[in-house]
Amino acid sequence: MKDLSRLEMVLKEKGYKLTEQRRLIIEAFNESPGHYTAQEIFDKVREKLKGINFSTIYRNLELLSALEIINKLYIESGISHYELCGLEHHHHIICKKCGETREIDICPYINLGEEQLEAIGFKATDHKFEIYGYCSKCSNSKQ
Repeated sequence: MKDLSRLEMVLKEKGYKLTEQRRLIIEAFNESPGHYTAQEIFDKVREKLKGINFSTIYRNLELLSALEIINKLYIESGISHYELCGLEHHHHIICKKCGETREIDICPYINLGEEQLEAIGFKATDHKFEIYGYCSKCSNSKQ
């Protein structure tokens, strides 16, 4: 979802406008793609829009997540991370100690088969796959 005109169209179709805050949030992801906390996005946007408050950023991240423009990753530490949707299909490994999040290209859904789901009357529209554990840095510090 890198094209702002496409983003504006998606928002308009769902009854929303491309506000300056939403544009700056998307620009923050476009400038350096990755996984960010709401605080990190707030810090990036605040550099360009003085006087903005954290709750405005958080509400917009939640809205963009509900509209499937941004993907929300649930981290066991309780601090969610966000990434821009529309990137190549991938899943995540997440460190339970430090929260480091990395993309992986493993997808177990491929082996599941949509036919099996449809046979039981279920039509899948999306899926997420996250593996939780400890990164090498944290697992070494536990020993």
